[in-house]
Amino acid sequence: MISGLLDGGDEMAERAAVVDARYGKGHVLLFASNPIWRGETIGSYPLVLNAIVNFDRLDMPPAKATAKDSP
Repeated sequence: MISGLLDGGDEMAERAAVVDARYGKGHVLLFASNPIWRGETIGSYPLVLNAIVNFDRLDMPPAKATAKDSP
């Protein structure tokens, strides 16, 4: 991190920021960065909040794309 900016962000571009890995009967969320580390920007906190709020939706199948969703 450099003054609130990501140093070497091009190395993370077009890669997963969060991975949902199944472990036994449960799930483990793997974050590319440590979103609750004291030096992270406030913009990374929604990753953790979203995981906490939507933990019960991890087993849902992905939504099907519609013609309206495509560009």
